[in-house]
Amino acid sequence: MQEQASILNVLIADKSSYGRLVLEDILGSQNDIRVVGAVADGEALLAKLSLVRTDVAIIDMDMPGSNCLTTLEKVFNLFTTPVLLLVDEHKLTLELVQQVIQLGVYALIVKPGVFRPNYRSIQDEVLRKVKAVRHSEQRDMQVVMQHLLQEARLTVKEAKHRAGAVDTVFVIGASTGGTQAIEAIVKHLKPDLKAAVLIAVHLPAQFTKSFTRRLQELTPLSVMEGKAGMSLKAGKIIVAPGGRNMVMQSVMGSKANLKVGFTHEPTVAEDQPSVDLLMKSVAESAVKNVIGVILTGMGKDGTLGASLIRKRGGLIIAQDEASSAIFGMAKSAIEGGYIHKVLSLSEIPGFINNYQAPLHEVSLTGGIR
Repeated sequence: MQEQASILNVLIADKSSYGRLVLEDILGSQNDIRVVGAVADGEALLAKLSLVRTDVAIIDMDMPGSNCLTTLEKVFNLFTTPVLLLVDEHKLTLELVQQVIQLGVYALIVKPGVFRPNYRSIQDEVLRKVKAVRHSEQRDMQVVMQHLLQEARLTVKEAKHRAGAVDTVFVIGASTGGTQAIEAIVKHLKPDLKAAVLIAVHLPAQFTKSFTRRLQELTPLSVMEGKAGMSLKAGKIIVAPGGRNMVMQSVMGSKANLKVGFTHEPTVAEDQPSVDLLMKSVAESAVKNVIGVILTGMGKDGTLGASLIRKRGGLIIAQDEASSAIFGMAKSAIEGGYIHKVLSLSEIPGFINNYQAPLHEVSLTGGIR
């Protein structure tokens, strides 16, 4: 059994009930961390700090009530608790970073996303920085300050780079009959679509270029065949080249900002480009909203990918049997229990056009409610 002294007591101050819940879940998964409280504003934070021994306080910069800088001043005047500050990436500036460091903040954690920060994507950073407090007591404070300022400059630069990242990605997979089904979807997509669309349809290499050109004739959206290094942007449709397995890779280590890559991971030859591998790569990213769409086709490609997207809290839809040329891929995912909605081919474009992320709350168990 772990000794009491080795356990870190952590207090959370975040205005978002969702944020508090997820942070509690992340921290609570560790045997050497105990969450001693979760509050929503500065007044409650100060009250809790005076009542409970706290080794680390995780504080949201955007708390309601009094100015956060004023609250931080009070925290450092009254207590010796190390503070990890949560900052929205779109509000992060070097001036702000220097201000909070001068006040005494131990480290910064940048919250990706705007409307609902994807706390899961910063899980490793949260745990690393909380546990780093253990080893800070003997370090020279000047060294800590210099290190943090250097980190802050990189953090601001990365946040600006990440600002262009797409929030919503649709991954469409198909096989037999898939080209016609995808054409029927793409021609009805709205021109101001605020999402990126990735397409993997089982085709030989010589056919995807002409298929991409055909799709471009049907829509004002940008349609391109995937090439290594191509960035993922809202309003862009990227078609996986035939005979190769396209995946999404992080840009400069940022899992919220993705680019096209390719993998030699083995798959069934007929299942190339692989729907599973493409879905898996997006499921492992920090993109806020991931929606998988499994269309007509033979076999089971897409079932594993659907399970991974669902597990990370994404949404999966499948084409119904009546409108499918071959009811195989969609049927497999449906029978696996991974599908949230079964739609006819004619209903799918409307679903994509009208998708609104705030209507779907990601649960801690990975489902949609």
